[in-house]
This record gives sequence, C-alpha cells and structure tokens, in this order.
Amino acid sequence: MPTHAPSSLRRIASGAGFAALAASALACWPAAASAAPATTPQLTSLTATVLAPPHAVVATDGRRHVVYEVMLQNPDPVPVAVQSLAVRVEGGRTLARLSGARLAATMTDAARRPTTALAPTGTGTVWVDIALRRGRSVPRALVHRLRVVEALPGGEPHTLAFDGARTRVIRRPATPIAPPLRGGPYLDFNGCCAVGAHRTAIASVDGVAHLSERFAADFIRIDAQGRGGAGDLSRNDSLFTYGEPVYAVADGRVVDTLNTLKDNVPFNEPPASDFTEQTILGNQVVLRLDNGRYAAYGHLKPGSVRVHRGQRVRAGQVLAHVGNTGQSGGAHLHFQLSDGPDELASDGVPYVFGSLSVLGTVSNIDQFLTGAAPAAVQALPSASARHGQMPLQGAVVRFPR
Repeated sequence: MPTHAPSSLRRIASGAGFAALAASALACWPAAASAAPATTPQLTSLTATVLAPPHAVVATDGRRHVVYEVMLQNPDPVPVAVQSLAVRVEGGRTLARLSGARLAATMTDAARRPTTALAPTGTGTVWVDIALRRGRSVPRALVHRLRVVEALPGGEPHTLAFDGARTRVIRRPATPIAPPLRGGPYLDFNGCCAVGAHRTAIASVDGVAHLSERFAADFIRIDAQGRGGAGDLSRNDSLFTYGEPVYAVADGRVVDTLNTLKDNVPFNEPPASDFTEQTILGNQVVLRLDNGRYAAYGHLKPGSVRVHRGQRVRAGQVLAHVGNTGQSGGAHLHFQLSDGPDELASDGVPYVFGSLSVLGTVSNIDQFLTGAAPAAVQALPSASARHGQMPLQGAVVRFPR
C-alpha cells in the first residue's frame, strides 16, 4: 500500500479553460496556404524563448535526454493556436516534431492546464524532452520552427511559420555522484522527465523565473509486493522509507539546514500555502559540492539532521534520516542538484549515479500515491547493473550498500 501523495511546489490543474475552448475554435478555422520558411523578418503574434540552456543527461533508458522549456507569450488581444513545434539542430536535421496529441501532452497554459492555444495576452510553456537516438552526438545549438494560427480582427485566420527560441546546449557531462540512499528497492515516483509536479515547478523569485526541480527525484522504498508500508499506515514508522539514513552524495560543505519541523500524518499532505520558501521542503540539508553544484535533501525526520552550517562532509557520510516534513504526504526523500544554494532561486542541473541497478518500472504511480493499489512493477528479466545514469520517472532502482 502506498504511503503518500506527491510533494511539489505546483500542481497541473485540470479542466477546460479559455485556452482549451480557443484551441477547439482555432482547429475549425480554415488552414491557410502552407507557410513556407521565412526568408525575411516577419511580425508574429507570439514570442518564444528558452528558460535556460539545456543540459544532456544519460538516463536509465540508455539514451541521452535533452530537457528544457520553451516559454511562449501572446502579447496581442487575439487568441493564437500553436499547430506544431519542431526541434531542429541549428543548421541541420530535425530532432522532433510536436503536433496534435503529442503537442497537447507537453504544452500547458499559465495555470499548468494542457492546451495548444494561448488566450489574448496569455502565456504558455512547452515542456521539451528530446531523447536522442543511441550513438547520436549532443547538438551544440537548437532552434525551433513554430507554426501558428493567428486570429486576425475582422479577417481570415492567418497561418505562419517562423524560427525562434534559439539556444545553446551545454555539452559537458552531468555531475557524477554517489547515491543519497543505500539498498532498496526505491521507486522514483516524481522524476525526470515527465510533465509532472517537479518538471513544472517554475518559481519567480525577485522577478526571475527559476526551475530548480527540473531533475529532482522523489525516492520511496517499496517491497516485493509493491507496497510502501505495512501495518498501521496512519503511523510514519509503518512506512518503509521512514527513518532510513541519508548520505552525502559527494565531498562538500553544508550551507544550510533545517531540523525543527514536525512530521505530517501519512496521506494528509498540507497545502503549499502552509509553507514559506524556506519550509516547503521540510527539514533539509543543502550541500555545496566541491565542483560548485548544490545538493538539496528534503522532508527529513525531525531532529535527525547530524550536520551544521559550515561543516565539511565527505561522500557517504550520514547527514540525516528520511522523514515526512514540509509539503509531503508520506515518508520519502526529495533530492535535487542545482547551480545555486537556494532551493527555489536556482536552476536544476542533471546528475548521474556512479552505480545502480534498474529492477523495472511502475506504470500506476497515480493509483499507488493515492492508496488505491500497490505499485505495479513491470520487472526486467533480471536486475540490470548501470553506471553513469539518472533514474527516470517510474524507475525502480537499487543502490549499492
């Protein structure tokens, strides 16, 4: 039986809104003549930018993933429908083309509702995950071909295509780290690169948009039956992950801790409004690693933090124990790597574990998290040892002891 609902800074809202209605209306408009690539600058009703230059990381499917966000803004007082977005190597081949249902599954409006249309003066985001074919090199730069339909006042809809949202790609290898937990198995129930609570947790701090949780993971231990706990599940100590040691993933120095928040009751996740920027991750430890990256551990057990600000730590050192504090509905470890010390006002960066085993994947995460069913693990024929990979959403892994 599962232990909790997912922790997050934001939720994807459901239900139809203006953007969904606009998408239906725009779909009925007559298509204009095929929009040829522009050879001269043209006015557009849409602006497109990339939130941060993307990194590439090898994941547990064996492929390099290039993960980033295309931010869209419609400054005009008329709706705009996005028909497609093609991701291209600048000056080269097309890597992916998002349209129809595929675009609808990866694009949201400002309220994180799925849509392919932007309301007048509205904004949206396309959450891009390019899984490169095996053997393909990581491109140096990307450009995006957008095809949109504009609703012109008093006239026929206008279709146009243009290139935008150019970005470089950071090609240096992802940071190799030791695991923050040992043994297992652990389910990464909220990880890269699904369009979920971590991926969409953009926070505006001092007028700047940040996505520190882009590659964050939530790890929960499950047993052979896919359960997250046994016995009286209204007690935190009935949950398998509760109280497990949490380890430093690399040599570094402690830059922040919190150790005084109380545990929540399992399956009763407090709303985000109950927390501040400093407490939403609950009891926590933040390390500055020797390579300049920052590792954050969240939802730790009250009174279990063993380190203090300014203390030097070594890889494998016990930092604290897993708890159920902050915006959490059950015992699990939130872990992320970013380029700054603030858990929100920083940019999430990828990491890979030096060694882990992949046992399978879970297909019913939503049911597991709400207590409707144990995790349904689609097991691999045998545990597969991996080196230098990052767990994907739904991966069931075991770390070395």
